[in-house]
Amino acid sequence: MKINVFGNTVSAMVCAGCLAETGNNVTLIGKRPEEIAEPGLVELLDNQLKSERLTINDSLDSNAECHIIALDPDDCYNAKLIANQLAKSALRDSTIVVRSNFSIGLAKELAQTANLEFAINPDFAADGHAIQRFTRPDRIIIGTSSEKIREQLKQVFAPFNRNRDVILNMSPASAELTKYGTNAMLATRISLMNELASISEVIDADIEEVRLGLGADKRIGRAYLYPGVGFGGDNFTRDLERIKLLLPQAHQNGGNSLLQAVIDINENQKEIFFRKLWQYFDCDLNGKTISLWGLGYKPHTTSIESSASLTLITAFVNQGCTLKLYDPFALEASKEWVHKHLNNHQLQQISFHTEMYEATENSDALCVLTEYKAFWSPDLITLKENMNTPIILDGRNLYNKYWVEDNNFIYYGVGR
Repeated sequence: MKINVFGNTVSAMVCAGCLAETGNNVTLIGKRPEEIAEPGLVELLDNQLKSERLTINDSLDSNAECHIIALDPDDCYNAKLIANQLAKSALRDSTIVVRSNFSIGLAKELAQTANLEFAINPDFAADGHAIQRFTRPDRIIIGTSSEKIREQLKQVFAPFNRNRDVILNMSPASAELTKYGTNAMLATRISLMNELASISEVIDADIEEVRLGLGADKRIGRAYLYPGVGFGGDNFTRDLERIKLLLPQAHQNGGNSLLQAVIDINENQKEIFFRKLWQYFDCDLNGKTISLWGLGYKPHTTSIESSASLTLITAFVNQGCTLKLYDPFALEASKEWVHKHLNNHQLQQISFHTEMYEATENSDALCVLTEYKAFWSPDLITLKENMNTPIILDGRNLYNKYWVEDNNFIYYGVGR
């Protein structure tokens, strides 16, 4: 099958590469970034370009039977340009498939502009696992009212639907809400665990023991039951805000919003280590040096969107702290953010480091914000030698607190 894939996103590149690998002739309309962090994606693209089943071009294949839009969710402008282009040059019996998480209703508008039938096929992949999620999906949602598109996409996704049938057919609106609802549900679980973590600290419970007890219940399961310093990232933040826009229509007779509570709990959680250190140092953080390990909203991502590190950087800098920052992937994005949001005086309080232990020299506290594998077994002897005050704040509950405390560190976890 001849397929056009539109976008410069990881979603677009993974989709184009995987569909080419299964024998389709794919044109990726976009630009390949010079650096790609997604595991396996460089090799996938190189192999498919070499096979000549994949072409990266500035213009679409007018003979393509399927046009897949996988732009950034906020790139509505280019999505509309693509729809106008398809109206002029696409085959009349070709179809539009929208994988981008656009605002509800935009996909229908694009299809009307292009005068083509359409489907919503949400991308549920997470950074760092995009190829695996595409080739071994939990579900393949096809949101369309067209039987022709259902059969077409059933054929396209057949190589990824062999062990058991994971295709779910539904209406376009249901497919859009399923995508939003998935992230809303996961965010709700995280915020609930952070609420329980706060209660744990009050009653001297251990949230890790509580987590294991909850996860053992098959009705609940273990996924997304990890407390921490709050969730971030493009998808969760954007999806919660967009679904919030629909709440006034859903609550015409008034009522409280669960999603708003989820958002509020999460924002409050991002400041938890600031509050702990504020109390430890008797409400005076001026002149203290704080180290942050992990600046992205999760490991192996360059994205710092809505990450806890941004909240903590702002809070600590405003209290006169010196900050020493380390992350193996998100350092450049963090540099751009601080230069955009902080003044010249505040910038003098921040240093960026490419070695994790270097970032702890003369530090009064170390905040571990993401669960990089390199963070799981720190050299406590080196940390003890480097730091002025041996305080570890464990934002992902990575460490056995008794091990840390036995090595003469002050330990703060989340809900422990």
